[in-house]
Amino acid sequence: MPLRKTRSVQQKMTAIIFLVSTFVLVLTTLQFVFFELKHSQDIARDDINSLARLISANARFPMAIKDHAAVESILDSLVARKDVVSAYLLWPDGKSVVGYSRSQNSHSRIDSSKELKFLQAEARQIAEGVQLGTEHLWQENGRLAYFMPITFEGSHVGYHYLSIELVDLYRHQISLVLGWLLVMGAAMLLTYLLSVRLQRYISGPVEQLVAQMKTISREKRLVGFPSKESNDEFSLLFHGFDEMIRALKDRDQRLDRYRKNLELEVQIRTRALEAEKERAEQASVAKSRFLANMSHEIRTPMIGVLGMSDLLRQKDLSEQDQQLVETIYQSGEALLAIINDILDFSKVEAGRLVIESVPVDLVSLAEDVTRLMNVTAHCKGIEIVLETAVYLPHVLGDPVRIRQILLNLIGNAVKFTEVGKVTVSLSANSHQAEGLCDCLFVIQDTGVGIPVAAQSRIFDSFDQGDSSTTRKYGGTGLGLTIAKELTQLMGGQLTVESRPGEGSNFSVQLPLEICKQSELPLLATVQTARPKPPAADSLIVSASDASKSRRVLLAEDNPTTQSLLSILLQQMGIELEIVDNGQKAIDFLLNEQVDLILMDCHMPFLDGLEATAQLRAQGLSTPIVALTAYAREEDEQRCLGAGMNDFLSKPFRQAELRDILTRWLGADALSQNSTTASVQ
Repeated sequence: MPLRKTRSVQQKMTAIIFLVSTFVLVLTTLQFVFFELKHSQDIARDDINSLARLISANARFPMAIKDHAAVESILDSLVARKDVVSAYLLWPDGKSVVGYSRSQNSHSRIDSSKELKFLQAEARQIAEGVQLGTEHLWQENGRLAYFMPITFEGSHVGYHYLSIELVDLYRHQISLVLGWLLVMGAAMLLTYLLSVRLQRYISGPVEQLVAQMKTISREKRLVGFPSKESNDEFSLLFHGFDEMIRALKDRDQRLDRYRKNLELEVQIRTRALEAEKERAEQASVAKSRFLANMSHEIRTPMIGVLGMSDLLRQKDLSEQDQQLVETIYQSGEALLAIINDILDFSKVEAGRLVIESVPVDLVSLAEDVTRLMNVTAHCKGIEIVLETAVYLPHVLGDPVRIRQILLNLIGNAVKFTEVGKVTVSLSANSHQAEGLCDCLFVIQDTGVGIPVAAQSRIFDSFDQGDSSTTRKYGGTGLGLTIAKELTQLMGGQLTVESRPGEGSNFSVQLPLEICKQSELPLLATVQTARPKPPAADSLIVSASDASKSRRVLLAEDNPTTQSLLSILLQQMGIELEIVDNGQKAIDFLLNEQVDLILMDCHMPFLDGLEATAQLRAQGLSTPIVALTAYAREEDEQRCLGAGMNDFLSKPFRQAELRDILTRWLGADALSQNSTTASVQ
């Protein structure tokens, strides 16, 4: 596309003056020519009308007495009119009395075909006039014809038809148009010359300003404008530019004074910002380190509280002792839930939480969650009802985070409901054309409800609507915050509808991609939180080896954890060897063989990560499971990156430990044999 040519102010002004003047001139002269042409036509019509009336007036008496000679002499007088083509005097019945034709009196050669055409037109016009019986005027074929009736003393004595040619009229009009064009051309030329001359009064000062501005831009210095001695707007413009340049000069002088100290000020502020940034980064690192250390330090004794109380729950105790043990275990579970909420909240706040996209069976997931929460609900005497749609497609999502959202919402519903039930509804609206599915989870309870004023705050961190709720029901106020953040991370929306005393209705809408048919076989493997299948040969157990006791090495420095695992593995028939740091584990494995290594990550002298790296460097292929109180995702990745095969976070439950042992030793390795040894 060609660029539009830049026009100067001079050219623009010339064009404006020329076009405006030409437009006015053309409009005026066109009006004049139009009226002149119309006036000439009116003159021709008035002329033929006057001539026709004169002939009619002279012929009325002769026609009344039917004096043919007198009538003919009247028409012969038309020879003096060169423009008259033909004339007829007709009786009342339309028959001609006498006629006149210029072609009959001419010695010039006549075009017979054209003459015939004119005669046919005259005959038609006369017939129309006789039929109408009134005056009529025709203009066609370059001729003007007039027809009128003739009366004498109130009686109709005949008709008169007269036609004249318009050659003189057309010549006059053509000469008028040609004269107009000639005058217009001269006027336009004069207009252009005047516009070129006059525009200088406007474009001249503008060009002077432009030239001065170019000088300033080229020389990079501010120079004053020459004064213009006049009283018009250009004088004000020059004065304004001069004042502007003086202001710019004054500004540059002030900037020169400030510029000397500017670099120093920038350096001082930069150092201050860098110091603030460093302190903020150190605070963030310290916060993350604090959370990790606090998680480790709290989770480590929690394994003793939960593990030992769980073992006591399985003993045959008195009813009072059983209640005490159950209280200890439930308190430990509540404390662990608070720790997990704080860690999840810190991940969300730091933007480190990653949402996975794997095949998910939403119905099975919802059934698992409700089945898990049924224990707590039954203890309170309430019921959890699961309602699902007839058809729900498999979708791609994060089963762990969806499960966490449902656990938080259903757990809240159970906690704040004293009587009645909690209803969990699951439905989906599929968009097959787009491959998406709008999944809707609705958790409805018959609990205490939420005041309208508090509904806008319940999703805030550490907020439960009012202080009385915290005192009565407990909790950190992070559950709904985490649920909402997770929902938003998955592109969904979490809303609430509630009235005090009538219960609450929480709705989770998640837009998820529909799982393709080729991805469905993977569904069974992705439902677990950590899909880490062992090597193929690690689960192959021959018939002769099935009866042998499996041997496990525990590298753990905490005596409580050592004691708990010793009891648990003894119940499962696993031979356990115990060392209290990574170096002792390396020394032990130089001469001994085991089937599985449970490696704590945080130990004195040599931690589990470094010990694992050294063992892998020595060629050891024995499965190693990280056993640590660090529960963050990055901690798990560090363990797997160091060469470990699996990850078990403290505190763990017996079922989780059994799953790990089954995964790496095989189900046949777990029995009731008892063999325990200790290596120090």
